[in-house]
Amino acid sequence: MKVALYGYGKLLTKTAKYIENTDGIEIVAIVNDVLNDGSGQGMILSDAGGYEKYPGADGLPALKNIFDEGAAEAVIVACENELISFVTRRILSAGIYDICILPTYYENDLYDIDDKSFIWIDNTKPRLDYIEYHISFHCNLNCKGCSHFSNLIKEARFGNAERFRKDMERLSELFWGIGKIRLMGGEPVLNPELPQFVYIARSYFPDADIRVVSNGLMIRETDTELFKAMRECAVYFDVSMYPPTKGCISRLDDICKKEQVMLTVTPEVGEFGASLNPKGDSSPAESYDKCPARHCVYLQDGKVSTCAMPQLIDIYNDHFGCNIKPGTSDVTDIYDPGIKGIDIIERTKRPMEICRYCYPERRNFKWQPSLSPEASDWVGGESN
Repeated sequence: MKVALYGYGKLLTKTAKYIENTDGIEIVAIVNDVLNDGSGQGMILSDAGGYEKYPGADGLPALKNIFDEGAAEAVIVACENELISFVTRRILSAGIYDICILPTYYENDLYDIDDKSFIWIDNTKPRLDYIEYHISFHCNLNCKGCSHFSNLIKEARFGNAERFRKDMERLSELFWGIGKIRLMGGEPVLNPELPQFVYIARSYFPDADIRVVSNGLMIRETDTELFKAMRECAVYFDVSMYPPTKGCISRLDDICKKEQVMLTVTPEVGEFGASLNPKGDSSPAESYDKCPARHCVYLQDGKVSTCAMPQLIDIYNDHFGCNIKPGTSDVTDIYDPGIKGIDIIERTKRPMEICRYCYPERRNFKWQPSLSPEASDWVGGESN
């Protein structure tokens, strides 16, 4: 097979070296493609620099000519995960339909490329950029004003692995891939079935950047089944560095290196933000435009929403006797007859009715634990 490579950096280098040592695949061009972003230099989407032994294709018109002339049969995309959806749509817009991608985790030296690493996209479906799911609803920390209300849940409450499997299967029918899957909570490590969720997510979405989002305090050397699942499935620990976590980052790094599990750590989380407006008189459009969670598509029991609020607000309502209700269109059933992936994307990229219950401006406060939460902990505005 004759292929053109579209990518840059370490992943492109690794891909080219693999192909050079593989029978049956020939590189006929490496694409130069720059998106004008107003910076003067532009955003590099694909760069043939350093590969002078291969012909360069300067931009999409040159790539299209290569295909029109029959010199290439497919494009292999090897770029950072956040660009894959944009890049594949860009290539499809040029009338090139035989596209496969190399997942970004192969950039890590822990993972070697083989013939099963390349994922052919189904260009009849879109790719969903992001989804998050609660492995556990409760948590070992009691953060004041937790945005997912985990500090209000006093008994163990877990996601259901079999339901998660069915939902992942359904999403795989609607999308050719998902950019990022965050398995979170609450504290996901509290769920003894967490390894099952890891295997399920990877089995349906081999392209995804999958993260177990944890505060890190319960990650131990003895979690052998979890480490095995994460290592085999190329899944990251994504540790949120709350003040109690700060002192154990070095230990976590040592554990993950020993277990050959990828680890990322956020900057220290010193502040939380409150934005709830109990009066419900905010402008949904303005609140949505300024919301840091507007891209955090949330999945729960076969339903998705633009953020977690429509599906978790009952936790707050039940605890404090409130009556904040999402709109009927705020939550989408992924099993609705006739629904398509593009419908879900469009519905999760617009304001929801429940956005009127959030102030556009957040009230920031210092991170602290709270053993006696009050309804006002979540209320935004200049005063609460």
